[in-house]
Amino acid sequence: MGLKNDEFYMEMAMKLACEAAAEGETPVGAVVVRNDGFIAGTGRNRREKGRNALYHAEVIAIDEACRTLGGWRLSGCTLYVTLEPCPMCAGAIINSRIDRVVFAACDSAAGAAGSLVNLFSLGCNHQPAVEQGLMKEESEALLKNFFSELRRKRKMQRIKLVEVQTEQQIEAVAALADEIWHEWFPSILSAEQIDYMVDKFQSVRAMTEQINSGYTYYILRKGDARIGYTAIRPDADGRLFLSKIYIKKEYRGNGYASEVFAFLKDYCREHGLSAIWLTVNKHNDNSIAVYKKSGFRIIGEDVTDIGNGYVMDDYFFQLDVDIDKGI
Repeated sequence: MGLKNDEFYMEMAMKLACEAAAEGETPVGAVVVRNDGFIAGTGRNRREKGRNALYHAEVIAIDEACRTLGGWRLSGCTLYVTLEPCPMCAGAIINSRIDRVVFAACDSAAGAAGSLVNLFSLGCNHQPAVEQGLMKEESEALLKNFFSELRRKRKMQRIKLVEVQTEQQIEAVAALADEIWHEWFPSILSAEQIDYMVDKFQSVRAMTEQINSGYTYYILRKGDARIGYTAIRPDADGRLFLSKIYIKKEYRGNGYASEVFAFLKDYCREHGLSAIWLTVNKHNDNSIAVYKKSGFRIIGEDVTDIGNGYVMDDYFFQLDVDIDKGI
């Protein structure tokens, strides 16, 4: 393929950015082109899907170009990218000896080619030529639409926590508990132990006693649907005990637990509580993963006799809450 004009290669980068957006990634695309027109590497953002901070479009394109051309020096190449490179990507450009960078939209938050800082002007051992603004409007529109849609989806995702106060609401939570526990725990507990624990801790009688002794239950609602429930209790030591948080199977994996944690952190700040703590079965791997991802850490463990020959073999987890800084 002979050398085309800059618009041709930027359009390729834009197509890659659109592919990234379709996958839920920030829409950025990049293309590395040798000075004879040979396309040595392409990349699009894959940070979310790959769960890797290094998976920016430029880094992926540079990596592919190095492998394609058989070396780390990309002298004689131009990088086309739809968004101004960040400091990490600017560093990769410098270290790969790319001759020229052409980018579309500026990035006021993290741009390292002049918007926030200019790493290319620091006198490093290599300074690429930089051109900006090619297809700027198209890239800005793509980014704007992407983040507008992301905010819309997040807004739609929000749930409502309804405090349990009536007998009918307690009955509704008990029904949720019976359904969720019998779906969630068979891989961890026997059917007999599940029945025993639901009756002891999650029956209408048990919940009523807990509420009367200082617990607060909330039904998690998504529109008109009851999707789960949670229960909390402020402790005398200045922490909040997260007694229970359960979400129905069909609603898991949508970030609703994170919304509950955000609500509970706000609750702690409003009531001067320094941390959220909870217990979780040592074999409940999925829940443990959720808590760790949300910032909880293990602070202890214990085996508790709950009667009828059963025990709870649990970890204690805690999430510290910075009351002043709001984090």
